[in-house]
Amino acid sequence: MAVIDPPSGGGGFRVDMLWNDSRYRSTFIQIVALLATITVFWLIVDNVVANLARVGKDFAFNFMTNPASYDINQRPLDYTSRDSHARAAIIGIINTLLVAVVGCVLATIIGVLAGIARLSRNLMLRAIMSVYVEVIRNVPLLIQILLVMAVITETLPVPRDFRGEDAVASMLFWDSVALTNRGFYFPALIFQEGSWVVVAAFIAGIVASVVFSRYAAARQAATGDTMAVLPINAAIIILTPLAIFFVSGMPIGLDLPAFQDFNFQGGLFLRNSYLALVIALAVYTGAFIAENVRAGIMAVNRGQTEAASALGLQPGRTMSLVILPQALRIIIPPLISQYLNLTKNSSLALFVGYMDLTGTLMGITLNQTGREFETLGLGMAVYLTISLSIAGVMNLYNEDAKLVERTSGTGGGLSLSTLLAGFGGPWERISKGDAQMRPTYGLRLEMNLFWLFYAGMLLLMVDYVFIQGASELRPSYWDWGMGTKVAALTMTVAAFAALATCLFKNPRFIDIIAAEFCFFVLAVLLGFPFGALIPGVDGTMFVFATAAMRLAIFGYTVLGPRPNLTFFHRVRQEA
Repeated sequence: MAVIDPPSGGGGFRVDMLWNDSRYRSTFIQIVALLATITVFWLIVDNVVANLARVGKDFAFNFMTNPASYDINQRPLDYTSRDSHARAAIIGIINTLLVAVVGCVLATIIGVLAGIARLSRNLMLRAIMSVYVEVIRNVPLLIQILLVMAVITETLPVPRDFRGEDAVASMLFWDSVALTNRGFYFPALIFQEGSWVVVAAFIAGIVASVVFSRYAAARQAATGDTMAVLPINAAIIILTPLAIFFVSGMPIGLDLPAFQDFNFQGGLFLRNSYLALVIALAVYTGAFIAENVRAGIMAVNRGQTEAASALGLQPGRTMSLVILPQALRIIIPPLISQYLNLTKNSSLALFVGYMDLTGTLMGITLNQTGREFETLGLGMAVYLTISLSIAGVMNLYNEDAKLVERTSGTGGGLSLSTLLAGFGGPWERISKGDAQMRPTYGLRLEMNLFWLFYAGMLLLMVDYVFIQGASELRPSYWDWGMGTKVAALTMTVAAFAALATCLFKNPRFIDIIAAEFCFFVLAVLLGFPFGALIPGVDGTMFVFATAAMRLAIFGYTVLGPRPNLTFFHRVRQEA
């Protein structure tokens, strides 16, 4: 159908212009789609509420404060069957995150190594990796999880095999690690008085290694001389806290697992169900990541490798310094999907008896309370939040990894930096290399303090809202008022968004911290108990101190040219 664009001065408005005139058609279609979506959603909710009322049910979450009355085999936090369903759900969420985080890390390592090996000149290695990828990708994941579980339970010794002087099985690494069919036992750290000094030395060693790595990179760029970065960093990170450890009287001890009665006691215990789930998910997802890595490497022009070889770079240095940095821009987008798939596939944990979110909130809690819509709705919301968080963080990393061209301050769209451009002029982004060539580049310490502040706020909110148990002085989250609930959740989400955008140097950090400050003010007005976040700290002092920090961060980021050049790689546009 031909598009009618009537002249501006002829005729009046007609109804058919909404779908025939290009000036109105796009907006009209969006409004119709929005109204249709709202209508369908309202009909579904109305139908659900009507059906629940017909059978005598209401839609409420007060059951979350009732005793759960069931045990959880893998407990990262203190938990008993007398705790509430909300506490059981928190345990399930943490168990899900433990699988997702560890699984993503292992899958990435396996996928990168397998993807590079598939392009190896060694025919045998290339063939083995090809068989691994093709077999693993074409066998259902549930079968692989059950197979790994069967291998662990049927091939490893039972705990009683470690009993007595004539034991059939023996512990490993100087009797500190035990591998049994029930799970693996490892030594656990015991932090005694004065251990914070060793921890501080370890953190200081990490910071020093980062500073040294940047110095070595700058020296190499200026002179061409390379330094032994890896062994020096290893010495800084390991030897510094080790020396402090002995000087301070060894304040950190080890709790070694020991066989007592019928089982091992002490140490850190990883159940067989957790191990089977993580191993199977990592191996399965690693096969898909391997293909993503292989495709990304093959997309890089072969002339890059030849040029690096002509300059005398070894194959390993060529891969790490030349090929992979360019391939990342192709690898990261599909890698995000694999991380999301691994996280959602962790819901198969119930088949091997691992109590994650599916087994607690959407399993036993659902069966005990009969609240199927509430429990399934909460479970869906949690998985959606985790998935969106992973996607958001990885998209920020993708933005940081891709090539940067000269753009506006935020890459388009409404932003506070645009509204505040009148104070000093508009911003434009430049590449990191161009930023480093400017004499005012530097001053990273203050910007690193920013993400430490928001990381601390996030940890405080998560600990108070989700981890701390209910008591007489602190009611359960489900007993809070609606305003306090909304304030707590919005502050937690905003702190996470501020932390993520700060870590990945996204210019939207300015907009996020402004929104986070608004949510903070809203929480103060609603009477959120800030004094309970840190025991012994007055709530009023906490509010004024953190408000001053937030305003300082906002002003320093918006108005300071030098921190913007260093952190966001932005400069004021020249007149």
